[in-house]
Amino acid sequence: MIAADLYQADENTIERICALRDEAVAHATAASMAAWPELFARLGPRAQALCREDIAFHLDFLQPVLETGDLSSFTAYLGWLAQVLSSRGIPGDSLPRSLEDLEVFFAGQLGSAAAPVIAALAAGRAALAGGLAAPAYDRPCPSPWEEAEAFGDALLDGKGRDASALFNQALDRESSLPAAEVHVIQPALYEVGRRWQENRVSVAQEHLATAMAQTLMARGFGRVEPAPDNGHKALFACPEGNHHSIGLRMVADAFEIAGWSVHYLGANTPVTSLTAQVARFQPDLVGLSASLPYQLRGLRQAVAGLRASLADGCPRLVVGGLVFNQFPLLARSFGADLLGADALSASEAANSLFAR
Repeated sequence: MIAADLYQADENTIERICALRDEAVAHATAASMAAWPELFARLGPRAQALCREDIAFHLDFLQPVLETGDLSSFTAYLGWLAQVLSSRGIPGDSLPRSLEDLEVFFAGQLGSAAAPVIAALAAGRAALAGGLAAPAYDRPCPSPWEEAEAFGDALLDGKGRDASALFNQALDRESSLPAAEVHVIQPALYEVGRRWQENRVSVAQEHLATAMAQTLMARGFGRVEPAPDNGHKALFACPEGNHHSIGLRMVADAFEIAGWSVHYLGANTPVTSLTAQVARFQPDLVGLSASLPYQLRGLRQAVAGLRASLADGCPRLVVGGLVFNQFPLLARSFGADLLGADALSASEAANSLFAR
């Protein structure tokens, strides 16, 4: 038996775990509230909601482990969450305790069938006890241009004119909107995300930075002339549950500038709407994005929905996003292509693929 077999569950067990999701979250939340009553009393009603949300995320990140046997995405998530909780003054033992509470719940509900989920949760606790470093979800990161640091600071300070001047400076120098997006906006927003993780910026600042970056990307697109139509069509969407769409917008820009006819559906696209638009547009390629492991469930449903609905008429499916940059082997479990770690490499790979 290889180590991965310890964590891999059959489809029936995974379905049972998904069906028990709400009960598991309620059980572990109640156990946490009983263990730290003073903390929950001090933080108020919002604390209970946040606890439920975190424990639900445990299960979202756990599902890819049970499907693939690869524990790495789960332990990376735990390292990230441990830093987030610590920076916000939450007791360090609350995280492993919540994993243990889930072990108890599933053992009682599933009996011997719970072995893979118990093994994965126990491995997560062991990794935390050994001292998990917070992962760098922004790796690999495109090399930042000279404007990137000041651009990110301007976004966080809400200085739109300064951010615009820096982005236009990069765009004028290189004459490439996709390159400026990848080497200025992308590193800057990764740094914003890192500061939020460390509790150095607020959610409002993060949202402001993202919104300003999207505005500058739209203005930049108005300044460039796309290549002539190359006869190929692509559709891009973030499946339901994924609200992190700015990276996919960069990919869509790169394809359109390279001569593709592009439909960009944006964030949180329901499966039914996605399949209907694909059937209507009939693209050669559909690109779907996931930023974090818990979004893989929605992506998997989108892929299954497209294949079931379109059968032999299903276009080539491509997946991408931060989670696949960190854990590229996950793409295999979707039966999809992985073209590149950023908008430039994805566009170049697709152009070469369809040119052949």
